Amino acid sequence: MNGNSTRFEGRRVLVTGGARGLGAAIAASFVAAGARVAVWDAPAPMELGYPLAGSAELDAARAAVGPTGHVAAVDVRDVAQVRAAVPATVAALGGGLDVVVCAAGVRTAATAATMSDAAWDAVVDTNLHGTYHVLRESLVHLEESGRGRIVVVAAEEGRRGAFGLSHYAAAAWGQIGLAKSLAHEVAGHGIAVGVVCPGVMDTAMSDDPSYWAVLQAGRDGSQAVTGPDRAAAEHALRVRHPSSTTYVDVDAVVRAVEQLVAEPGLDRTGAVVDVSAGLAATNTA
Repeated sequence: MNGNSTRFEGRRVLVTGGARGLGAAIAASFVAAGARVAVWDAPAPMELGYPLAGSAELDAARAAVGPTGHVAAVDVRDVAQVRAAVPATVAALGGGLDVVVCAAGVRTAATAATMSDAAWDAVVDTNLHGTYHVLRESLVHLEESGRGRIVVVAAEEGRRGAFGLSHYAAAAWGQIGLAKSLAHEVAGHGIAVGVVCPGVMDTAMSDDPSYWAVLQAGRDGSQAVTGPDRAAAEHALRVRHPSSTTYVDVDAVVRAVEQLVAEPGLDRTGAVVDVSAGLAATNTA
């Protein structure tokens, strides 16, 4: 993470999905670099194979952001909640907003033929619609900033597609399209928009037996799977990654987010940065 304690001095930053995992690491890095940070997360009920952040994680986030920060339980799927939370967050950060990092995301695993509507909706509503809700309601404040920065965290499956993850890939493709379109629309306000596409990280989201089974099945689902097994899933990751590593380093993803925010102009607006243990080498473009 960033070792410069003044790199983002005075910046007012909102991180969605910031109570644990990658989002918490991003929030902590901005705090360490002198920013005033708001964290949104929501212990909302969803049918996932792993638990979401709860009250304990929100309490830990409050301690992490300190007295100049702000923490709120906001379900980004709910546009009314987002619309109410933005002005409260802006006020808590001192009357403005300079950076929005959309890191709220969930994942389940199933083939399109067997996926439930609830599973599709949970992923697409959170990852894609939630990103749109947050950015639409934040734009007026980013425009007023004069140095606005947006970073969307979108799954690396949005660059390729993936067996058993059609909803996750579709949402990420949509997030990338949204970010690239916004880059055209907001450049006149000096706002830069970027996307970071991380690969699989060792977080709570990956501690999911249904996801292990998808990894074990291989790229095309042709490998026989007798039962979900974490060790076998991790072996599949090592085989798949050109780097031969198991998980993407969370700190590497945080650094990519920081680099996009730190760019002084608009030369990198619309860029998509892969941090995927080498899987970017398999992309067609």
